[in-house]
Amino acid sequence: MIDIFLEKFRVPMEPRSCSELPSGKDYLYQVKWDGIRMIAILDQGKVRLFNKHLRERTSQYPELHDLPQRIDAESAILDGEIVVLRDGKPNFPDVMRRANCIINEQIGQMQISYPIEYILFDLLYLNGQNLMNLPLSERQIHLPNIAVEKDYLHLVENFPDGQALFKAVQSMDMEGVVAKKYSSPYIQGKKHRFWLKVKCLRRQNCLLGGYTLRGKLVNSLLLGAYRDGSLFYIGKAANGLDADSQEVLSQQLPALEIIDSPFVNISRKPPEMHFIKPELGLLVEFLEWTDDLKLRSPVIKNFAIIERETCVF
Repeated sequence: MIDIFLEKFRVPMEPRSCSELPSGKDYLYQVKWDGIRMIAILDQGKVRLFNKHLRERTSQYPELHDLPQRIDAESAILDGEIVVLRDGKPNFPDVMRRANCIINEQIGQMQISYPIEYILFDLLYLNGQNLMNLPLSERQIHLPNIAVEKDYLHLVENFPDGQALFKAVQSMDMEGVVAKKYSSPYIQGKKHRFWLKVKCLRRQNCLLGGYTLRGKLVNSLLLGAYRDGSLFYIGKAANGLDADSQEVLSQQLPALEIIDSPFVNISRKPPEMHFIKPELGLLVEFLEWTDDLKLRSPVIKNFAIIERETCVF
């Protein structure tokens, strides 16, 4: 039965972006965890793990291999998010380090350095029954009855007040909030209006490691932040540069230019980039981290003298 189900399963259900959370008693609200989507398929005492593109990732997360012992079911398909916490908050660069580690000899060390949490928020299949056409409220009823919350395994928490949750998430510099209709079936992809998400703008202290030019005018800044003692290039920003700042930077930055890249992840200098010694700090707002660990839609808020210890990700 589970094989027949999987033949028709193509992609997880995903929330659609919106500018404002819907309100009303028809919705529940959940923290949008800053992690990696993971489908867990349990059958005959074994588990297989698939990411949102349905690529198998079972070998990369050996700590989840005992899921069949934590789920009271002969067969089940679970939907959730894998996160890595740092200072009590999800850290996307850390979880991407786990996701990108495919060398068996290194995975054991990754388990120690970047322990994962698996947060369950949906149940698609249980003991021979396809649950996808049931309302979310009915699917969720099963989860606390079959899942043993312990160590890495957690059930998502539902909140009744979306605005209050959003303010709390925003104050903690977390990713955002998802609103879900209690009545929603599980519809693959985003072709629906049952799940909606609103993301918070987030902040990152950066160091200025270079710039690009349009003619003789600085038109974007190369941003860096530290990871394990090394400075990484995390993207470039143009938004937030006003005409006065561009004029001053265009006069001063060329005199600070250096030959070698200050970024460990840029070894060969692209022709459009100019490097400088990374000493000037910037506060940047951005939407989210991309899969290749760059800032999406960064906006420069201000320049400042920033301690190196605060420029980390």
